[in-house]
Amino acid sequence: MQSCAAKIGLVTLVVALIAGCGGGSSNVITPPKNPAGTVGQVTVSPGSISIVAGQVITITPSAVNPTGGPVSPTPTFTFNSSNTAITSVAPSGDVCGGTWDALFIVCNGKDAAGNPIAGSAVITASAQGVTSAPVLVSVHPPVTSVVVDPVNPATTCFSIKQTHQFTAHACSTAVTPHDTTPPCGPGAKEISNQVGNFSWTETSASVASVDANGVATANAPGVTGVIASVGTVASPFTNFRSCMPVQIRLHLNGDPAGQPTESSSIAVAATLTMQADMVDENNVTTNSAPVTILSNNTEIAQLVGVTLTGESPGGAGILAACIPPTCGSGLLMPVYSNIFNLTVTGSSPVTFVYATTSFTPPAGTAPTMIPIDTSKNPIVAGTAITLPGAVNSLIFNAPGSKGYMGTTAGFAALDTATNTVSLLDPFVGKVLAVSPDGSTVILSNAASVPDPVTGVVGPIQPIGPSQRLVIVNVINNTVQSFVLPGAVAAAFTSDSFKAYIAANNGNVYVFSPQITLQTLTIGGTNVDAATLASSEFAYIANSGGIAALGTCNNATANSPTTTSAVQLLGSTQNADIIVAVNQSGLDIETATITPLTAPLALTSANCSPGVSYSDQVIDFGVGPFTARQLLVPTNGTGGTNGSHIVVLPELMNKVLVAVPGSAAASIGLPSGATEPLSGGMTLDGNTLWIGVNGTNTVDEINLTSNSDVLQIKTSFTKSDGTPAPPNIVGVKPH
Repeated sequence: MQSCAAKIGLVTLVVALIAGCGGGSSNVITPPKNPAGTVGQVTVSPGSISIVAGQVITITPSAVNPTGGPVSPTPTFTFNSSNTAITSVAPSGDVCGGTWDALFIVCNGKDAAGNPIAGSAVITASAQGVTSAPVLVSVHPPVTSVVVDPVNPATTCFSIKQTHQFTAHACSTAVTPHDTTPPCGPGAKEISNQVGNFSWTETSASVASVDANGVATANAPGVTGVIASVGTVASPFTNFRSCMPVQIRLHLNGDPAGQPTESSSIAVAATLTMQADMVDENNVTTNSAPVTILSNNTEIAQLVGVTLTGESPGGAGILAACIPPTCGSGLLMPVYSNIFNLTVTGSSPVTFVYATTSFTPPAGTAPTMIPIDTSKNPIVAGTAITLPGAVNSLIFNAPGSKGYMGTTAGFAALDTATNTVSLLDPFVGKVLAVSPDGSTVILSNAASVPDPVTGVVGPIQPIGPSQRLVIVNVINNTVQSFVLPGAVAAAFTSDSFKAYIAANNGNVYVFSPQITLQTLTIGGTNVDAATLASSEFAYIANSGGIAALGTCNNATANSPTTTSAVQLLGSTQNADIIVAVNQSGLDIETATITPLTAPLALTSANCSPGVSYSDQVIDFGVGPFTARQLLVPTNGTGGTNGSHIVVLPELMNKVLVAVPGSAAASIGLPSGATEPLSGGMTLDGNTLWIGVNGTNTVDEINLTSNSDVLQIKTSFTKSDGTPAPPNIVGVKPH
């Protein structure tokens, strides 16, 4: 006989079997009739709240259905507070720092004793029985100030990926007794434990990012301000410095450790992968550092990220740089790598040569420019281009897409794609320099040019107080005009960050888009300017020799010694070489940079590396002369094709040529020629085009054979109808 318990168990088993066989329906889940209208999750924004007693802030609830889509129709939300004496929520979602009245109109922020309510509570929002995550509400007295503890002064900077925990303090003058010590000090009370979470932000996330807990992580060199806030009250900036590079090493990617490759020769279209590593102020090495790698001659070689591509034969300097504000934000101290010496092999492709004259033509006629297409066979002058005024200068941008000119009508641009000229600004000045990135053109009306009628050379504006330095941004079409006398020459650093402008009154003007224009006084009569390919130093030629300036701080530095007074300066692009023209020849100064060593707290007083020079003296053997123009090749690394240095002397019917490491030569001009006037060189350094006085021709000079191989006659005329020489000649870079 079965016991009672056994009988009950048997009945239970039978019921279970019946249900398992489908006989029952208690386990069948019926899907909702409208899934899109079913609430799957409720969220509330903001996720935490810090408010003053009596203050009201609105929260925003939202809901999604089980598939993550919007709930339609929008559900009705209800709100709950864990402590309605601290905070209560109106049906509209308005949160009161205290208690609402019955109509949810007045928020009472005081307790029964009349004191401001202080404390915390948790609120939630619900819809269709689904409740949000809790939102912490901190109710506190008014915050009158927020203070963030500074970084320990002993910590100079933080290396990449290094972190620092910031601590913030909320202070109130409404709470007594007041503190007697920092951080709030006399007159306020610290109430940090009442305000809940601080909000954190930074002025430059590229330098360092700060998380919700106040932990800052160094991302890239520079200084950023860290800010903590409670409600609408924010702290002053507290500086966080990510370490600057003390040394940047540029080399080929994949080099063995300790064996960097710092030069290469490639063919057109060949590629290399570059890598820049940095040693920072803490002596920490960061491989593939957050710096910019660039080419100082984009027509020879282009960089896309870290991939370098050969574009055209010639020389280019590849460098890595910490350039403000992208790198070194807030410090304005550019830091440069070694120069990577690149030679692209081959011969330059055909191009255009442009020739004009500085003389005003006869009344009723317009000045013109002659394009010469070197791809033609035979090479002849093309259709004349009408100009807005007589030209005094012509400099091309790096790609050769634009030729910028000073004219008697103002600042003008030649579009080489259409061979048309447009007037950009009415300022009448001489073009001194075009930035390597093509964005900026520098002009001055203190520079000397041939008079458009008489041909006598003198300043465009001889009156000092009326002399102007003009900076034109041709990308955004802005013009800056400075009342600065005497500017006669200019040179940009390879990264276009700074330009050094030599003035004949002993001043040097330093322009940067990121820094207020500065005036340096070095004395003497300045005549020319140049910068190293690596951009570490700028050089000013004056009556006292050559002055060197560190580009990171504009401070004077060790200078090269020349054999006699310098007339003109130039520099090569794929090596740190400065070329100085003296009265008998050249001083070819090869600079050797001694990098800074870490650990080092980098400041504007110690940011320049060391520099020394080796000088090769070349005498042309033609006696004393005055140089009209110096043409320095892009490739300056030795006695190979592409390293010819050219000087155009006044009142000599020859062209003076020198190859570093070899002897000098002179190239005689054809019968009837009296002197070379102006010219340009192809990128490979093998061909020179010059305007010649006497014959009034544009001549092609083969620098590999030292011969004048072609003369193209011009027909420019002066205002009196007599022939005018082609004394403005330029070669389109590509």
